[in-house]
Amino acid sequence: MKKSIYFISIFSLMIMLYVSDQENKKLENMTTQYTDNYVSIIWEDRTYIPFCAIDNSEKGIQIGIVNGDKNDRVYEYRAHSTDEWIISFYKSGEMDNSMLMKEINVTEIPDNLQSDYK
Repeated sequence: MKKSIYFISIFSLMIMLYVSDQENKKLENMTTQYTDNYVSIIWEDRTYIPFCAIDNSEKGIQIGIVNGDKNDRVYEYRAHSTDEWIISFYKSGEMDNSMLMKEINVTEIPDNLQSDYK
């Protein structure tokens, strides 16, 4: 019984530390750039353009916000480099959808993806 209580206590502590770490993690502040055809996200020296709608379950860890708006969120695309792919997600509470964004210079597209844009 003592081992179970000890294990639960340690596990609870680990979860609290993880949540605290995630809350204290500094999010990158990204900006936007408007063109005639789409709105891109600018992060450091990279430009991300819309590629296709993607299921919300594909979002990884939140890495940033856009233009200081805490509802305009940017996430990792699970199992892909943020140098090439990110997910844009606006938290409105109504029909919240995720948009996969491709770094403009990326040419290798995963087989399971097809662009919704030209």
